Amino acid sequence: MKNTPQPLITVVIPVYNRAGVVGRTLEAISRQTAACFRVILVDNNSTDGTADVLRRWAEGRSADVTVLCCKRPGAAAARQCGLDAVDTPWTLFFDSDDTMAPEHIEQIVNTITSHPDAEMIGRDVRFHHPDGRCCIKPFAASQYSSLFDGTTGTQRYCARTELFRRAGGWNPGIGVWDDIELGARLLSLNPAVVKIKGEPTVDIYLGSDSISNGETAGNIDVLDRALNAIGTTLGPQYDTWIALKRIIIAANSRNEAGKALYHKVISHSRRHRMLLRAAYIYTRAGGRGAAKLLRPFI
Repeated sequence: MKNTPQPLITVVIPVYNRAGVVGRTLEAISRQTAACFRVILVDNNSTDGTADVLRRWAEGRSADVTVLCCKRPGAAAARQCGLDAVDTPWTLFFDSDDTMAPEHIEQIVNTITSHPDAEMIGRDVRFHHPDGRCCIKPFAASQYSSLFDGTTGTQRYCARTELFRRAGGWNPGIGVWDDIELGARLLSLNPAVVKIKGEPTVDIYLGSDSISNGETAGNIDVLDRALNAIGTTLGPQYDTWIALKRIIIAANSRNEAGKALYHKVISHSRRHRMLLRAAYIYTRAGGRGAAKLLRPFI
């Protein structure tokens, strides 16, 4: 009897009201050259027929495709629902409107095999903006890069399932930056990290409803809640990092809520107050990359 290899990795994809676009992601999964992997699709209580699209795609495929339903709203809740069902050593989270090259999972599996001590494997990704612009966003396993550049964004890495669980899994209590918040907890465990070099094999398509476009004035309270959680993980020695992130949010908000946040931060940040003010003025004037410019000083 031929022995079927046990999958090393599960791809978890949360889906909410993506009936019209999730097919592109599912087609990319179908074209993977990896011989053996599992897929968990989590419908986040969609109302547009997404669940039917997922079930139809899963029908006739191997037993390694599972469709779940998560009633609690939010990507973090759906991702955690998927993580709870994973029974492979590694987990890769992916989004329902993005694509991966056919060799993406195979290259990850090969890296897992060739680096048996690795706990986290990352690689750069390609961002596509609605106006046609395209840029490469890096993976970097550092707390500073994760906080200011989102380098532990969901599609930029996979990790051992045990590491995700040891870090506490996803936090459904924050409505944005749940991937950066989880990234902070993962990195605080000092995992062994391997980065795959070469051209990106993941394409991320940004839209008006993308979570990546969520840094708006109306979301200041939500963003602040996420930063509180990240600050708790990093500890008080990194309070200046959190203050700088808040200052950049305030500068980009350009409304009364942003001004209130600015005064709140400045009044509590005796250390580096001049640097924070400079970052605010620079960002308000249209400058980009204040965190990178100030990195040597904080």
